[in-house]
Amino acid sequence: MTVLQRLPVRSMLLWLLFFSLTDAIFTDIGIRLELISELNPFVSWLYNWHSIAYYGVKLMFPVLFILIYPQLRTRQWIHYSAAALFLLYLIVNMYHLLWVILALVHAY
Repeated sequence: MTVLQRLPVRSMLLWLLFFSLTDAIFTDIGIRLELISELNPFVSWLYNWHSIAYYGVKLMFPVLFILIYPQLRTRQWIHYSAAALFLLYLIVNMYHLLWVILALVHAY
């Protein structure tokens, strides 16, 4: 059994939702403070159109993944997908943390 199969998927999914929310919040803060710009043209358009739509789309895919997980939990690929998404959002949040720290250091 591989390490990915032994990871607690339920807690990974909850962390995925949390990381998705913090990704949206950090991106929102970065855009408002003019530290970053949104590179995805669709998400940028949503952000400029309405903030609720922006947050809705940012949270929609992790929520959909969490909703379909119970029906697909017996499939091998769903565990790898959950782990990959968890790691991807973890890395994105670490990247956000890095530019927040750099922005604070350069501000003083």
